[in-house]
Amino acid sequence: MRLLYDLFFIIFAVFYIPVLLLRGKFHKGFMQKFGILPAKVKGIKKCVWIHAVSVGEAAVAAKLSIELKKKNAGMPIVISTTTPTGNDMIRKLEKGTTDLIFYYPFDLSFIIKKVIKLIDPAVYVMIETELWPNALEEFSRKGIPVVLANGRISDSSFKNYRKVAAITKRMFKQISVYCMQSEKDAQRVCALGGVRDRVSIIGNMKFQEDLSFAEKETEDAINKDYQIIVAGSTHYPEEHMLIDMYRELKNTNEKLKLILVPRHIERKDAIGIYLDKSNLKYSLYSEAGESLASSDVLLVDTIGHLKDLYRLATLVYVGGSMVKKGGQNPIEPAIWGKPIIFGPHMYNFREVVSIFLENNAAIQVRDENELKQKIKYLFESPQDRETLAKNAKQVILKNSGAVDRTVEKIMKLISGGM
Repeated sequence: MRLLYDLFFIIFAVFYIPVLLLRGKFHKGFMQKFGILPAKVKGIKKCVWIHAVSVGEAAVAAKLSIELKKKNAGMPIVISTTTPTGNDMIRKLEKGTTDLIFYYPFDLSFIIKKVIKLIDPAVYVMIETELWPNALEEFSRKGIPVVLANGRISDSSFKNYRKVAAITKRMFKQISVYCMQSEKDAQRVCALGGVRDRVSIIGNMKFQEDLSFAEKETEDAINKDYQIIVAGSTHYPEEHMLIDMYRELKNTNEKLKLILVPRHIERKDAIGIYLDKSNLKYSLYSEAGESLASSDVLLVDTIGHLKDLYRLATLVYVGGSMVKKGGQNPIEPAIWGKPIIFGPHMYNFREVVSIFLENNAAIQVRDENELKQKIKYLFESPQDRETLAKNAKQVILKNSGAVDRTVEKIMKLISGGM
């Protein structure tokens, strides 16, 4: 079976690598995929090897690396990624806790054997469900425990795995510890061959954030005086949409205020011109701070304040979602327990958005017209607004501590316990 798999992989690579060259995707570090690792790998033994495919998984891997180092500063940690974007993300986030960052090798038996011998990991951690037959076979043969961290089995993956159950069942059985995101994920991994007494429901590590910014009281005096839309990380023409909507809504709601936080603060002058044309009074955050007493709109023209400003919101609009920018992180306003609304283009946060929507913890709209309708509805329906806010906070609480629980499982494996 391994010989056939290797043969298939080689044939695939013969056609795939020229395509990469033609598309200009033969990136720096590509030769690491053939097992040619940086020289510093020779000084790393009995490490934790964390594998993350791309950006989303890389962010989780960085959190895991940071927390593992807190538990044991001398423990070597290496992180592999599949994509250049994931590789870049790790380098930005891991804060010096990672001893080696490299590209995951091709899953050919002779390459995998070479890399595992070089790295000699004490434990291998794969973020989410990244199954490679030869790698899992070699880890099993050498007695190296494997952890499935932040485990998730989507509807489509579940169907696909069941179609090739003869192959996937063996791979799932080779995993030592399954840290699954939810009860449904736990049930699915067991149905696919996972050993039940190795399965734990840990939560989603993508929801773990530094909560220190949320220590202020949410019931500020400013909240009691006004109803506030906080629009975070907006792009053109989202500000125009929101300004037009705000002007219309203000006709029937004198207490309504708007805080605009553009993604790029150098656009403040252009936004200011549009506010002037709309006959709306506005003040700049750099001059007025959080005061809304003398203006309709507060335009934030300095960076680093958005997380904190979400606490003032009666309603939050997540920017970059009505235009094709991929959206912004809805977790930050949810930490404050705020009702959240966003547009159709949240593809940078697909999984997180899916969890919010499944739990009635946010509203997603299709277009500008629906956005206006939903904002109007939520201001007229305080009970529904409160339900959204409560559910958003609940999603955060349900998943908080997932990184710590995963670290605990990994440390037990390293110390020889299960």
